[in-house]
Amino acid sequence: MDWVVFATAPDQLTAEMWQDLLAQANIRCQLRAGDTYGFLGVSASPVGLVTPQEDAEVARDALETLINLSEISIDEPGTTGHFD
Repeated sequence: MDWVVFATAPDQLTAEMWQDLLAQANIRCQLRAGDTYGFLGVSASPVGLVTPQEDAEVARDALETLINLSEISIDEPGTTGHFD
């Protein structure tokens, strides 16, 4: 089974969040370091997300959808919210 990179996260924390979203959608995904070194702590380097080649298109589409659905709106600076 050939695994291919279908997305690249800007850093390890983002990659792990994306991987978790995909796992919740029952999509197989693993992380690959973006550099030649293994992870020694949390990496600030880009991290590739890989999946079996036959699942790459589904994984890419699902990730795009999940990320767009998880976007939150942020109030404009200077506005106040009312919390009960």
